Formats: sequence, C-alpha cells, structure tokens
Amino acid sequence: MPTHDETAATPGAPPQEAPSRRTQAERRAHAERALLAAAARLIAEHGSTGVTLARVGEEAGFSRGLASHYFGSKAALLARLQEEALAEAMAAAAPERSGAGAAEELCRFARGCLEGVRNPTDLGRAFVVLGAEALAGASELTPGVAELDERTRGWAAEVVGQGLTEGQVRAGVDARAFAFAFVGLLKGLVVQAAAAPGAFDVAVATAEAERWIRLALVAG
Repeated sequence: MPTHDETAATPGAPPQEAPSRRTQAERRAHAERALLAAAARLIAEHGSTGVTLARVGEEAGFSRGLASHYFGSKAALLARLQEEALAEAMAAAAPERSGAGAAEELCRFARGCLEGVRNPTDLGRAFVVLGAEALAGASELTPGVAELDERTRGWAAEVVGQGLTEGQVRAGVDARAFAFAFVGLLKGLVVQAAAAPGAFDVAVATAEAERWIRLALVAG
C-alpha cells in the first residue's frame, strides 16, 4: 500500500502546489460581498424598513451578529449598499458614445434601462426600491439618487448639444430641458414597473419611449 510520501509526488513530475488558504482580507471581502448580496435581496423583496443586521446575517448564511461586526450599523450597511448600487447604475448613466447619432444614443440608453426592468439584478431591484423610498424622503439614499439624476441629465444634455452642433437634432431644442424630461420619463416608467410588474409591458414602454425621443429631437 503506498505511503503518504509516495502519493504526494510522482518521480519526474513537477511538484504540486498545496491549495492556498484564503487570507483574512480575502475571507472578509467574501463575507462582505455575501452580506451585501443578502441585504440587496431582502430590500428588493421587503423594502429597507424591516431589514435588520441580524436578518441580513441569517440570509447570507452567517451568524446573526456578523453584519453588525463588519458594518457596525444598519446605516453603514445601507451606505455601502448605496455605493455598490450607484457604481452599477452610474456605469450605465454615462455610457461611452457610439457615434450612432443623438436620437439613437438616447434610444439605446432608454432600451438599456427598461431591459433592466425585464431582467433586474437583486442590486438593481434594491436600488429601485431605495430610490422610491428616497422620493418619499424615507431613505439615506436620497443624496445619491440626486447625484445619479444629475449625472444622467448631464450626459443626455451633452448628447443633445452635440446633436445640435452636428445638425442631427432640430434647431430650437433646449438640451437641458430635454434632459430633465428624459430622466423624468425613464424614472417614471421604472417606478411603474416596480409598483406593478405584472401589468408593465416592457416592449410597449420601450417603443413609446423611443417614439417620444425621436419626436422631441428630430420631428418638426
């Protein structure tokens, strides 16, 4: 029967590295990701009011006290979740220009937002819920939502402004006013989808949003 030493190495074969163990920093990062994912799921389903640190720990499969140990308070957990959600949302809020023209750029953005309604991530759903709470002044996410809106408006106004310069957008369009209406349209549609997902037709909403964008920018 072979000994341990015989099975550990084969003559002529390169030495095998022992499986590396996670460092403390890696274990903490893994636990934090799991806790944030659990918080996102709970908020997406139930809102933030009834979510406790103990419940987040249990949902993540850890002890009830781990979320408190890592984040200290519910406010700190929500702030971290806000950072993650804003990072995901802002990556879409100011996408790289494709050169397809102003109206098409904005239609593509609208399609992306509404496709997110069709196949939302837990983090995306939590962000919508927290955004709705922010509108009612009931969430610490309120300043972050305002920042996201401002960034999206800035991007949209820039797209329209360039379209005006290049003759893609009809003369007389106010880029800043359009940007406010554009963000309002998309936010209104997303909130409706969150409130009544069964009654919300993504395809119809997308087609109507694109029609409005083209009418506002191109039609006489």
